[in-house]
Amino acid sequence: MSANQNTVNVTFRNHVIPDENASRKAGRPIFHDMEVCDLSFPANRQTKATYPAHDAEPNATRESIAAGGSVVTYAQLYNKQYLAFKDGNAQPLSGTPLSEAPFLKEGKRRELKALGVHTVEQLASLDGTPLKQLGMGGRELKNQAQAYLDNAAGSADVTNLAAQVAALTQQLNEERRLREEFMQNGKPVKGAAAPADEPGQQDDEQPSPDEEEEQDHGIPPTVEEIEAMDEEALKVYIAKETGSRPRGNPNRDTLVAAAKELAMVD
Repeated sequence: MSANQNTVNVTFRNHVIPDENASRKAGRPIFHDMEVCDLSFPANRQTKATYPAHDAEPNATRESIAAGGSVVTYAQLYNKQYLAFKDGNAQPLSGTPLSEAPFLKEGKRRELKALGVHTVEQLASLDGTPLKQLGMGGRELKNQAQAYLDNAAGSADVTNLAAQVAALTQQLNEERRLREEFMQNGKPVKGAAAPADEPGQQDDEQPSPDEEEEQDHGIPPTVEEIEAMDEEALKVYIAKETGSRPRGNPNRDTLVAAAKELAMVD
């Protein structure tokens, strides 16, 4: 169970409370520490709440029980912050700090933090009354934050795809190398002279299926032809070029990129 922390600021602390019964019995003030969870919301100064850290969080508990689970406390729901609190460390934010946002100047960062907006995700999530608290230009800041997150996600997709293609290409190259070694060491190498005790042997034997496959590369497909292939056709083409089908279950984008690399087309 995880919480959407784009719209909430979470802080755990010790809260000192008097124990009236123990104080009466002891004849002196007795206090106890209670771990509590403070919740506040970006650009919303009116809504704040404090709950015992080990009380059930209603929404998370309801979802957990509906799924066959058990009670979820504030300490469990916001576990990273709670563990940092217990270790005496600064409690982490969830998301990208405003200091990493290139579209913000330092003065605007300080204004946003004063309003309880600490991450780019929180800024992008603002709407309604909280968004109005940013004043003139608030909508533009929200849009810039969303564009920054979208661009970052797109860059991550490209990076992940490139990594997948590189891994698949390395796998196919290794399998091609192993196959070539087998063809050289496990079978007669093409072009070797006929044995002396077989005079008159004619060179009219039909090539083996493996040799046919090696010879039948033909003209490589075009970009359009590769992009029109379905996943099975892509795997067949890759197997034809490398001698092995891709292992695992690479997605279509990875297969297309690998096929283009084999065909040496962009």
